[in-house]
Amino acid sequence: MSRQQKPIMDARLAARLQQKKAIVDGYRPLPAGTVARLNEDLKIMLTHHSTAIEGNTLTLNETAMVIEYGMTVGGHSLREYKETENHARAYEYIVSLVAGSQEPITQETIVTLHQQVMRGILDETHMGTWRTVPVYIRGSNMTPPPARDVPRRMREWEQWVNGKQGQQYDPVTRAAIAHHGFEAVHPFPDGNGRVGRLLLNLMLMREGYPPALVLKDWRVRYIHALDTGNTGNYGPLVNVIGQAVEASLDLYVEACVTIPAPEEEDTLPLPVLAREFGYDPEALSWAARYGRLEARKQGRNWYATHAAVAAYQRHAQQYRRQHGRAQGEEDS
Repeated sequence: MSRQQKPIMDARLAARLQQKKAIVDGYRPLPAGTVARLNEDLKIMLTHHSTAIEGNTLTLNETAMVIEYGMTVGGHSLREYKETENHARAYEYIVSLVAGSQEPITQETIVTLHQQVMRGILDETHMGTWRTVPVYIRGSNMTPPPARDVPRRMREWEQWVNGKQGQQYDPVTRAAIAHHGFEAVHPFPDGNGRVGRLLLNLMLMREGYPPALVLKDWRVRYIHALDTGNTGNYGPLVNVIGQAVEASLDLYVEACVTIPAPEEEDTLPLPVLAREFGYDPEALSWAARYGRLEARKQGRNWYATHAAVAAYQRHAQQYRRQHGRAQGEEDS
């Protein structure tokens, strides 16, 4: 970490974050259905914006189709689809880490994230291994250190993230400074931006904050804020990350004030239910669209309950049994 000035978050932004987080905390523990819906929506949005910052051209709707249904559309490269699938899987990994133990963030964590982000994109010999060549950051004045310094710099980064030095800062500021430190090293030959933002969000989520939704339209300001951090002035980056956290907090606040009645808490996105019941998500979506499955559409997503899918499953099984008997009688 470079010598730093005391980072100061905009006072109005800091007050809004405190107020909105207090609202969300007042509703905890959130219903399982609400948490699942938020995670599903954020997985899509974070994947879209994080990959778009790196040049991926899939739209938000196309990103959703890839993640929810495994569907592709023309006009995009195979790499772009792999980037989307991989980022979504890596986000699920950090969610599992947050739900599990509070172990320190280690080099093993970082390596695993990089392997998930770059699977099928980088050669296996370069996945999860520190770079051995110089790298440059597109659109940035930041000059990463020589490859020979990467192992030492990453050990220092790990010590700062898990040690007492960073504890003097609030969680958002600490995560922003750590994010700059990771991007300044740029330890991998490719995928550093996506891995760095996932690590940023792992830190935030472990502190009870939602992930930072850094929008693709903020790219220039975000890169400039990272550059400014090279001088030890982390203020601009702290404010960008603070605004990104606020964007996600707004989604949480909206979800909290519209929490369904207890009998509706079981309502989940169809892709989540499809995984639980072993269905193809597109099959359940078709059943919902044609009235075969009791479901409701909110925005671009379909939602249903466990009971509704179980009823659909029983009806489908009954239909297959009856159809099988009728077919057998005709053949006899």
